[in-house]
Amino acid sequence: MKTYKTQEIKNIALLGSKGSGKTTLAEAMLFECGVIKRRGSVDTKSTVTDYFPVEKEYGYSVFSTVFYAEFLGKKLNVIDCPGADDFVGSAITALNVTDTGVILVNSQYGVEVGTQNIFRTASSLRKPVIFALNQLDGDKADYENVMEQMREIFGPKVVAIQYPLQSGPGFNAMIDVLLMKKYSWGPDGGVPTIEDIPADELERANELHKILVEAAAENDETLMDKFFESEHLTEDELRLGIRKGLIDRSIYPVFCVSAEKDMGVRRMMEFLGNVV
Repeated sequence: MKTYKTQEIKNIALLGSKGSGKTTLAEAMLFECGVIKRRGSVDTKSTVTDYFPVEKEYGYSVFSTVFYAEFLGKKLNVIDCPGADDFVGSAITALNVTDTGVILVNSQYGVEVGTQNIFRTASSLRKPVIFALNQLDGDKADYENVMEQMREIFGPKVVAIQYPLQSGPGFNAMIDVLLMKKYSWGPDGGVPTIEDIPADELERANELHKILVEAAAENDETLMDKFFESEHLTEDELRLGIRKGLIDRSIYPVFCVSAEKDMGVRRMMEFLGNVV
């Protein structure tokens, strides 16, 4: 294994309510890094991180599992935490030894009690938080409703990094308002096709990009001055502002993924390596 510098190592806790898809996301991350050649599933009891007999019997995580993924020159040390309230102690322990919490939200059910509990725990420990809206391909997935719910509960610090062109069974594309590109996938997910934003999405993309730029600029006086002058930041300046905002807990970035179909996972891992 490559010897990594401190700044190249990211320690992350996968958090969320039971059924939000943490273990499935872990499988996709391991697959994307080439650690496994085939993604397992909870239904077939073939996942890497749920390997205890009791977890296979129950169909959900009971213990925290540690794994690592080497991606784009960075090493991601990840703890897949159980989501059931009975095992919340494992999530608390994981947050104590990691730098950032990735909280998965089931896009079909929105913010659940477990989501709020783990968010409060992360807040009490002053840990940066990133949200991942998972299962955007689910029958009941509703991106707009869940985002509205999150802003009502967690406040205006919730800022979209991406939004889907369609949520529900037809989900296969999204607009990234940090990179200002369209990402789309074939039926098998994996490596996306990256294109310019379609003309009919530019107005919305620019509006959300401006909100993101303003949120990032608030965390640095120099960036704020530049924002007032031009309302524009470079990609590197945006990353710097978002990173400071994460550390100060003044911004909660929101990503779009379908862990089961491996859509959006690579992009989120890239962000975790470059920004967190």
